[in-house]
Amino acid sequence: MESSLISLFSNRAITLIDGAMGTELARRGVDVALPLWSARALETAPDLVLAIHRDYRAAGARVLTANTFRTTAPVYQRAGLDEVAARESARRATQRAIALAKEAAGDQALVAGSLAPVGDCYTPADYPGPDVAWATYRDLARWMAEAGADLLLLETHITLDEARIALEAAAPTGLPTLVSYLVNGELNLWGGASLAAAAEVARQGGAQGIMINCVTLAVANKAVKALAETTTLPFGVYANAGRSQPSREGVIRHRHSDGNFVAAAREWITSGASLIGGCCGTTPNTIRALNRLLASP
Repeated sequence: MESSLISLFSNRAITLIDGAMGTELARRGVDVALPLWSARALETAPDLVLAIHRDYRAAGARVLTANTFRTTAPVYQRAGLDEVAARESARRATQRAIALAKEAAGDQALVAGSLAPVGDCYTPADYPGPDVAWATYRDLARWMAEAGADLLLLETHITLDEARIALEAAAPTGLPTLVSYLVNGELNLWGGASLAAAAEVARQGGAQGIMINCVTLAVANKAVKALAETTTLPFGVYANAGRSQPSREGVIRHRHSDGNFVAAAREWITSGASLIGGCCGTTPNTIRALNRLLASP
């Protein structure tokens, strides 16, 4: 099994990423109430987190994303812990999440540690500022590296300042890094920056690839075509399965079929995407359908 994204890219093959964790936990009956969201399951349902990872691996995913989207000290502080207890809870949860993903991956998949916005993904005003962001990402990146993550996935980023800080915090680990942005229908980050500016931040920050995630299929199609004209980095997309943006909890009430998702993925591949997968609302069945697409002549 390849040890890094660089070796995956050198094969010029399309890399299949896994699908949603938070919405899949909810679909299987787990409490994902805010502020902990999917991180709650690391305490209440770790066996189910492991099962979901295993299901994605069995479906064909070559990259499993650890359940670290909300394992940060600020989140545990919002849950009522003091600063010291929150940081320790975040460390334990982050390393447990990496361990579960690694157990599922074995030697058949890479494990990505997820570094998400410190605030809400759809609310740029929730950005807590550079000091909190730096401390949060520095801790996360180090904890993930120590736990054995193969790469870091800076996902769902909506402001250039926070993405830039996350890249700087990830660099000392030496791990390959992907940056994934959340854009609107005009292909601007929710914080207002252009996709071209975001791609340049990824390049300057030493990212091995750039992606778009947590968007509708229609926005994904536009974004992938724009990335093909904007960046020389490997690029890709992992979109939502819904016909609208999810709620803050990731809930999607109107879903596309897996057939519609695969049809969109064909367009992404035609546009040059080398990384594809699923975000909110996608399931192991979605990833299995994508794997069949990649295996077809």
